[in-house]
Amino acid sequence: MTGRPGTAPAPHDTVAPARDAANARAVARLTEARPVLETIAPAAEVVPGMTARTILVSGPPMPWQGYEGGQRRAVIGAALYEGLARDEAEAEALLADGTLAVRPSHDHATVGSLTGVCTASMPVVVVRDEASGRRAFCRMNEGADRNSLTFGVWDHGVGARLRHVCDVVSPALAEVLGHLGGIPLAPIIRRALAMGDDLHSRHRAAGTLLRAALLDAVLDLSRDRVAERHRQLAAYLRTADYLFLHLVMAAAKAAADSASGIPGSTLVTAMNLNEKEFGLRVSGLGDRWFTAPLPPVSTLRGRLDDGLTTDDLAYVGGESLITETVGLGGMAAAAAMPLQDHSAGSPREMIRLTERMYGITLAEHPEYRVPALAHRGVPCGIDVRRVAETGIVPAIHLGATLRDGGHAGAVLFLPPLEPFRRAADLLSASSPATAPA
Repeated sequence: MTGRPGTAPAPHDTVAPARDAANARAVARLTEARPVLETIAPAAEVVPGMTARTILVSGPPMPWQGYEGGQRRAVIGAALYEGLARDEAEAEALLADGTLAVRPSHDHATVGSLTGVCTASMPVVVVRDEASGRRAFCRMNEGADRNSLTFGVWDHGVGARLRHVCDVVSPALAEVLGHLGGIPLAPIIRRALAMGDDLHSRHRAAGTLLRAALLDAVLDLSRDRVAERHRQLAAYLRTADYLFLHLVMAAAKAAADSASGIPGSTLVTAMNLNEKEFGLRVSGLGDRWFTAPLPPVSTLRGRLDDGLTTDDLAYVGGESLITETVGLGGMAAAAAMPLQDHSAGSPREMIRLTERMYGITLAEHPEYRVPALAHRGVPCGIDVRRVAETGIVPAIHLGATLRDGGHAGAVLFLPPLEPFRRAADLLSASSPATAPA
């Protein structure tokens, strides 16, 4: 085995040099990405393969009959919001017979927070990686309310907020982005890491930097008088705490997609979950999902809202884990000391958590750095072989949700080891020249 400090190559290991070359290519694509927020647009106009009867969800593929909780409620709510069904019973019937198609977001160059639900008319952020030319998408956040489609809730209030974002906020934001010619995201990510963000569970600094850039442009556009659409946009920006998370998710997706499909590479290009399973993809194994049942919610640790315990929680899916694939989120715990009670528990443990991640990654990011570690680059490029060999799984900062829907806090999630081992075994059995891509 090669590729880990202090580990000697196996005799006559002819696979290792080709694997190392494949991983070098994959890591270069991951770290050289230059994400730019281009615009906001309805999903039907920009998302590949999106149709009027498609509903995207987070997680590895699962039959409709497998959805039982918050993700199921969100899909039904999305069908009603889109006008695809008159009531919940009709929506259930159309979903059961396949008239309405539930599709995994990742297959459409898209990622979704928690439930991940997105339909044709819903606005998505459009992020382009200038290095590879790839675009990726993520549905616009509904705003600050704890009850939202994202958190597995559907009611008239959720629908009204979705329509406001669709009809008022998104066109105004697209106008501002057009005026600016887009916004490069890497400089904001770099600065935010130095200001206490991990860019997954905490993105307060990044959100503030983004709002400043957008509001400056609003003032420039408005000149003598601020237009009502710009007032509405400003009001949204004051409360849309998760907006930048959705931008960085799309940025990470574009970067990870550019690193996918390299024969022999052991680099993880996606991690996600639906209501029941954790899944991952590996560059050298193309679009194949490796899955395992989710650990019990009782294993989650972190900070929950007052009075709540893990007995109140349930999984509703999630693809914000894509941030960890580029070295952010739990991988960068040492940069986000304000999250210590949501994650490892103390400043020392936050540092130790990130230091452990260097043992399962292929590189240190040349631009995204951790001040508490003498500005060392974040651990970047999760290697399934190193995970399988060490038994150390990626540290993931995850939003917590209630069984009946709604936001409950933030936790540290440790995924099951089994999918990493199965992917590593399959890659070991295949030469880089013949590994599926």
